[in-house]
Amino acid sequence: MHRLLSFSWLACLLIAGVAARLVIAGSLPPAPPEEPLPAAQRSLRLAGEYLAASCEMLRRGDRHAIDGYYVACQEAWNAVQTCPQSADILAAAGEVYADALAGFLEAARRHGRIAEGGVWVGPPGRLVKVPFAPRALPVSVEAIASLEPQGQHDDKRMGRRCLRHGFGLPVVVRLDRDAAGALERRFLPDRQSLAATAVLRFDVPGAENAIQKFTGPAARDHAAAVLDLANPIEIAAVRIGSASPHLAADLTAPLLDVLSATPPSGIQGFLQPFGDGATRPRLEFLEPHQPGRIPVVFIHGLASDEGTWFDMLNELRAWPEFHRRFEPWLFHYPTGASFLQASATLRAELTAAVAAIDPAGRDPALRDLVLVGHSMGGLHAKMMVVDSGTAIWDVIATVPFESMRLSLPARAIVQRLAFFRPLPFVTRVIYIATPHRGSIVASMGIGRLASLAVREPAEISAIREQAVALNPGVLGPEYADRVPTTVELLRPSSTTLQALDRLRPACWVATHSIIGDGHASLTGGRDDGVVAVESARTPGVISEVCVPAKHTRVHHHALAIIEVQAILRRHLAECDRPR
Repeated sequence: MHRLLSFSWLACLLIAGVAARLVIAGSLPPAPPEEPLPAAQRSLRLAGEYLAASCEMLRRGDRHAIDGYYVACQEAWNAVQTCPQSADILAAAGEVYADALAGFLEAARRHGRIAEGGVWVGPPGRLVKVPFAPRALPVSVEAIASLEPQGQHDDKRMGRRCLRHGFGLPVVVRLDRDAAGALERRFLPDRQSLAATAVLRFDVPGAENAIQKFTGPAARDHAAAVLDLANPIEIAAVRIGSASPHLAADLTAPLLDVLSATPPSGIQGFLQPFGDGATRPRLEFLEPHQPGRIPVVFIHGLASDEGTWFDMLNELRAWPEFHRRFEPWLFHYPTGASFLQASATLRAELTAAVAAIDPAGRDPALRDLVLVGHSMGGLHAKMMVVDSGTAIWDVIATVPFESMRLSLPARAIVQRLAFFRPLPFVTRVIYIATPHRGSIVASMGIGRLASLAVREPAEISAIREQAVALNPGVLGPEYADRVPTTVELLRPSSTTLQALDRLRPACWVATHSIIGDGHASLTGGRDDGVVAVESARTPGVISEVCVPAKHTRVHHHALAIIEVQAILRRHLAECDRPR
């Protein structure tokens, strides 16, 4: 059957030139119009035949597959446009259309026909560009690096795929790093991808004469078409004549695409912090920044990475209000050593991002940032909204900072680590399974072994050695032998952690707690297997919710995601009030 269809298609190509000359001569009158349903059924049958023949050509590597898929899409589109009231025609045509459009993009990719902001169709000497048309996407045509059809591999870090059945082909739009400005490039992740639905849109079908009907689409020039790339959150339907079927969507696909390009760095960042590449701290914009959207900064915990948030992000991004009013930022950092160094980097990155995006301070959305931290990430979030005073320094040394003898570069670094003020543009913090008073696990044998395996960052190690040499006997017990690792800092006996616990967020900051209590502790209380409920509690929070989950799954639990969504709704309501 495939060979017969392929032969018929090639035969059409061979006689196309003769047929076209006959049509141009105008010797044949237009055929009388058909009734809508039979005409739609005919278009649907042709679409199926062209699709089958094109699949065979694609398998053989024949470049004509591009044009075959193109006309298959056109016939399926015509079927819906000709008989828009038929649900059966719409369902069948939509399926053929999506398969043909996927083949069209794949064949165009294989033969290098996606270039200059569109897809090139037609014979080599007479190529015609089908231009991309972004619809409600925050990017220009020039910023599109590639289109990736639906089919991204599932990832165990994602609980489900957020799909919507409908017309069109869900695709991933990968953005071109080179097309981004200096600001965007600084905060770009390894890959930045957007959800879109591709719709190859055609003009109204024209009348055909007898020869055109006999030879098929090969006898005609390619119909004028545009490849719409629609934002499926902002656009709910596609118009085909008088029909308006729902637009298909796969909101999870871009997150899976980003995950596939994100090197796992949790263990490496724990054992070899502040090394090269994946273990360097950085702030990342998951999507291009848009004015008027409030950043929500997600901060992962110990021996983890930003991929741990994608399950929650998948659910939040399916909420239209989140898409319209918020944008996710991710803090990627090594978790093994130098807690103070990672916090200082986060503070500097957030300050630089807000200043670069809105130097004049005119966008109120950038004055209401939300921080969400899981486990140790919650402690980093707290460090952004408290005034250290001398609390941290008093743990590091027993003499005033002004009396400490250090080189000027070392003094500047230490001052940045130990002395800080609350960020004025952060107004809400969500703690998730955060060990405000430490975890008994960090004091156990496994915690000690983990601390011994961590490599101390060279910069911090050199400063500590200089301080010891120039100021003998002045470093506090926790810093005398080496800078404590994050595991050591999470011990309930840690004086640094105790000092941080006594600090209170600034008066303009609202705080919330989500606590795991899915495990019975040895002492008779409740915990999440790592952090006790009492350690996760902190005074002054506006809301506190307990979730029956273990430590690494608290932020994946449905109740936690619902609570984060409720907190963000409250944040919007308060941000929208007159000030």
